[in-house]
Amino acid sequence: MQTRKHTIIKWCAFIFIFNIGVIGTVILAVSLRIVFDNDYSYLLFHESGSYLAGYVLVATGVSLMIVSSIGCTGVAKGNPPLLGLSVFCFVLLVAVQVTFGRVAYNELAPFHEKVHLGIFWAIQRHYGNDIANTTVIDLIQQGWKCCGLNTYASWSNSLYSKRHVPKGAWPTKTFIVPKSCCIDWQSDLCEEMHLDGIRNINTPVGHVLFMEGCGPKVIGAIDYYIGCLFGFGAVIVSFEIIATILCAVLLYELIKGAYLIKFRTIKSPESTDLIASSEQPGIPPREIPVSHPSTTAYSSTRTSATVTGKAFSSLV
Repeated sequence: MQTRKHTIIKWCAFIFIFNIGVIGTVILAVSLRIVFDNDYSYLLFHESGSYLAGYVLVATGVSLMIVSSIGCTGVAKGNPPLLGLSVFCFVLLVAVQVTFGRVAYNELAPFHEKVHLGIFWAIQRHYGNDIANTTVIDLIQQGWKCCGLNTYASWSNSLYSKRHVPKGAWPTKTFIVPKSCCIDWQSDLCEEMHLDGIRNINTPVGHVLFMEGCGPKVIGAIDYYIGCLFGFGAVIVSFEIIATILCAVLLYELIKGAYLIKFRTIKSPESTDLIASSEQPGIPPREIPVSHPSTTAYSSTRTSATVTGKAFSSLV
């Protein structure tokens, strides 16, 4: 029969492991978006041919779901082999995730450079030629209210600007920026800019387009989301450690209970006699004597009752 302590440990372990499975499902859904939606991740992985982050998240989500299924089944059925397997898998996952987190932290600087170059080449060469890059740059510039890589002047040497400047007039201080740089898309003062910063002396450029560059804003946003991702990973690792401890305690309780039952069975007198007789062939097991009413005692009791009856009759 399960004790109150055993029941509490069992339910706590089941809840933690089930939550790990839910987290794994969410991670899998997000990672599939990263891997299969080109418009979503084309800028960050431009010309690298590597979607390593997406595939790592896919593997993480699938692993969490599988281990969660094993753990929940082992806890619900009280199966020691499944509990032992889940403990091993959780320890392995914690080790792999901590190692990967350390490696990812060391790769932050190269990743920043990669993002910086992705935005640079998207502005200089691909804007207006490639639908994916054009869409991403427009979304970034309008979403974060920025223009160009470091400033709006980043568009001065772009192929997009050169195509819109009359032939023979380049190089010139006049250049073209996309509509997504404009504060007001309907403004006629926006697209044609000047390196001196002022197109019309009566209209400061800061009133016409976004002045800040997109590179620092995008990298700052990436750092923020990576920080959230590390925090989320720390929560997952904490859940896995707690689930590992609870599963190990539950496994210990089950093994301990099984050994106690076996030990009591072996040490009982009947089991001892059976074991002794089985170890020595030819010797039958010792029979336990069963007491029966004595015939003599029964006869004497009957005789005394007869005498007593006669004496009572004589008195009457």
